[in-house]
Amino acid sequence: MSGQVRWFMPVIILLLTMVGCSNEEQSQGTEPLEMIKVQLMVPDEVSIKEDVALQMKLTQGDRPVDDADHVQFQVWNEENEPAAPAADKGMMSPEDLEAQGAITAASAGDGIYEANYTFEEAGVYVVQVHVTAGSMHAMPRTKVTVVSGEAAAQ
Repeated sequence: MSGQVRWFMPVIILLLTMVGCSNEEQSQGTEPLEMIKVQLMVPDEVSIKEDVALQMKLTQGDRPVDDADHVQFQVWNEENEPAAPAADKGMMSPEDLEAQGAITAASAGDGIYEANYTFEEAGVYVVQVHVTAGSMHAMPRTKVTVVSGEAAAQ
């Protein structure tokens, strides 16, 4: 029996060495994914009934991303924030966002996505973009003040 153990131990050591080396080679070949970066480009102030281009720039590392899975702008008056999804539901789907009035943005190239929007009433609005690119999701927001035509002229 001891002869079998002596023969079997070198085989196990050889197998462990081969497995360890192959895992090391794989881990060296894969780089960690860089996070996506979303830069909102929305004016701070607009006039009522003015057609506004809501824009954002999407990059990963220092490269523009033109093939995001979903980019949608959601706009609401800050006094009427939409209800958040239930905790057990998780992130809202693009279809759920669209049902709440979100606008799908189109790629303009060089990582820029845009959608047009017209504000119908004066007030302070929240503009939030929902971006999904691969396995990453970002949803930054900013505020826009909408003023009447007379206030904008002054």
